[in-house]
Amino acid sequence: MCMSYGVPKKITSEKPISVRDYISLVNELLKRIEVKVIGEVSGLKKASSGHLYFSLRDEKTGDVINCAIWSSVYRMCGVDLEEGMQVIISGTADIYRERGTFTFKVRTVEPVGEGALKKAYDELKEKLSREGLFDEEKKREVPEFPKKVGLITSKKGAAIHDFINNLEKVGFKVYICDTRVEGQEAVEDLLLSLKRMRKEEVDVLVITRGGGSLQSLLAFDNEMLVREIADFPVPVIAGIGHHEDITLSALAADKALSTPTATANFLTKGYQSARENVFHLEGSIKKSYENVLYRKNREFISFFNEIAGFFREILEEYRSVEDLAKRSLLYMKSIIEESKKNVVSLGTSISNCYRSVLQEKREKIDNISQLIRANDPKRQLSLGYAIVRKKGRPVKSVREIKKEDSMETSFFDGEAVSEVKEIKKKKYG
Repeated sequence: MCMSYGVPKKITSEKPISVRDYISLVNELLKRIEVKVIGEVSGLKKASSGHLYFSLRDEKTGDVINCAIWSSVYRMCGVDLEEGMQVIISGTADIYRERGTFTFKVRTVEPVGEGALKKAYDELKEKLSREGLFDEEKKREVPEFPKKVGLITSKKGAAIHDFINNLEKVGFKVYICDTRVEGQEAVEDLLLSLKRMRKEEVDVLVITRGGGSLQSLLAFDNEMLVREIADFPVPVIAGIGHHEDITLSALAADKALSTPTATANFLTKGYQSARENVFHLEGSIKKSYENVLYRKNREFISFFNEIAGFFREILEEYRSVEDLAKRSLLYMKSIIEESKKNVVSLGTSISNCYRSVLQEKREKIDNISQLIRANDPKRQLSLGYAIVRKKGRPVKSVREIKKEDSMETSFFDGEAVSEVKEIKKKKYG
């Protein structure tokens, strides 16, 4: 079957050209043809440099092409090639000038069929499990109140919209790294994105995409990517949809969630909890004030009921209107004076009670605020402290550095890069 790849059907030359020019012309055309090819591995050889050379044979016709895969690309693909193995390779070809040989330069390799992919998945999972990459005790806590979020995903997919739309508007600063997330070809992009994100000052890193088949999620079962995620300097959340099994990248992450929406909701959980606590404190203050008012109102009612009962007793005891009036006048004066005192006292009591309750709640809120400020790394930097890193990792001791090391120092208002000229170790005792 013939297929068109958008290259010229025919190129003619009026004048003879040199062999070198012809090879250059052919190679220029071959660069434009980037395809996937399926076939069987044969004649596999590994050079001392680590590069692999093999033939890819058409099982039906026996046709073959010479293939080469450089050691760095081979390690990135995470596939152990074997004789007779059915694979899909992608890349471009060229002609080697010195020998005139046609060679297909492999960029990606993946086994053919769900069975082969599942076998490779299970073997790698067992290998990394033995190394402890998935151990729960190695998982880091995701910050309760993250502010700077690194996001690795494809800007063309639905995942980024689901994540952003469900991220509450609480002042998040999101650093987005656009990358391919589909198939084995995405491995290189994902590794470069992780490398770029190491240079950003983020509190947490999110890697997300929707679900898919085992083949479409193949990049997230790549050994190099899994190790990079496990070794990332800040906690990593994997919001990656599943195939039949959870991806190895999700197993290596500090937190694994099944959808971009669930990931966004998880990041805002701390802020939601804080908001609910504030609402609870506000309700508690209001309820305490209402209870004080209720008790004092009952005291007022009881007090005035006593006055009414006293007047009834006076009316029954004294029949004489004049005597009753005199006694009433004198008593009313006394009652009024006493009532004034009680009203003033009651008002003072209510006011003191309300202030006491309000002060108690304010102190709780102040304590929470002071705790948050005291744990803010920027506050320490503003006091004159600095954070020193070597290759992105915090340096805790002079034993971790040596002369001529390149150091990155973070201050309150920026960073500086320096080189170690001299090391002075502190002598104790």
